[in-house]
Amino acid sequence: MRILLLFVSSLFLTAGFAVGQPIPPVPLAFASDVNGDWDIYLTDTAGAPPVNLTNHPDADYYPSWAPDGRQLAFFSRRDGNHEIYVMDADGTNQRRVTHHLATDKAPAWAPDGERLAFTSNRKGHFDIYLLFLKSGEVVGLTENAFEDEVPTWSADGNRLVFHSKRGLNWDIYVIDVNSGVERRLTHQRLMDVYPAWAPDGERIVYASMRGIDFDLWTMDTDGGDKTPLTDTPTDEAVPSWSADGDYLAFQFEKDGRWVVHLMRADGSERRELIDNAAWAAQPKWKPNTISDALRIKGVGGYSSQRLSPPLQIRQWGDMKTPR
Repeated sequence: MRILLLFVSSLFLTAGFAVGQPIPPVPLAFASDVNGDWDIYLTDTAGAPPVNLTNHPDADYYPSWAPDGRQLAFFSRRDGNHEIYVMDADGTNQRRVTHHLATDKAPAWAPDGERLAFTSNRKGHFDIYLLFLKSGEVVGLTENAFEDEVPTWSADGNRLVFHSKRGLNWDIYVIDVNSGVERRLTHQRLMDVYPAWAPDGERIVYASMRGIDFDLWTMDTDGGDKTPLTDTPTDEAVPSWSADGDYLAFQFEKDGRWVVHLMRADGSERRELIDNAAWAAQPKWKPNTISDALRIKGVGGYSSQRLSPPLQIRQWGDMKTPR
């Protein structure tokens, strides 16, 4: 649990690269410090050797795909403080898109491809902002005395889900980007963080602390029908949906660091994708790709040689009761 608390506050987390799956393989971007500093890497769900996309001596974190899959946004401190950057999907044409003395982090590309939502402390505390990419205009969406962080978009581009420390506890909120109307979705006594909207707009996956560790849960977009997906002795966090909504990639605490796992969206057929003896975190599926990520038989000319059986992850016992 302590390892995720550090990540929540900073967002500065995490090859014998293990298995993965699809047939055809689906690209994933992720962040890792395997080369001694944090960079953005590209692999796929068949376990392709990761490619370092940013390859910069300063830290780069939190990749976010453009909806057409041709670009990635990320944040970096390469110019002296944390700013948002954009690059082509092959790592070329890296360029800075925010310019402020404050910390700008955790970008999320809008479905229309024209805006980035991000987190910034431009007014002394972290709030959610929008960057219009063509004009460079930045517009604030939230403003309160506590922290609003890590926005992700609904598929229709009208709402953002994020976590916030209002009420001195991390909970999940939704904001309508047009009206500014907000709604709190979680109310339990411990932390709920890192929400991500399903591609069909029907569910939200998030990390929830219901004891001493974080597990993955889903809920309806109005906060109802909260359902646990994992129940392990260590943390799972920062989930990411596949483009078809059938699978999840996420970071898992293993031996005091983060590795990347895959599983079906119902929590079944879990597999380890990345364990590079360093830290690997913040996985993001490439959009507009078919994610038969956990299929066992090779088809379409792809081999199943690298596939492994599902992991047997130790459970705490009975799944925690939804609240």
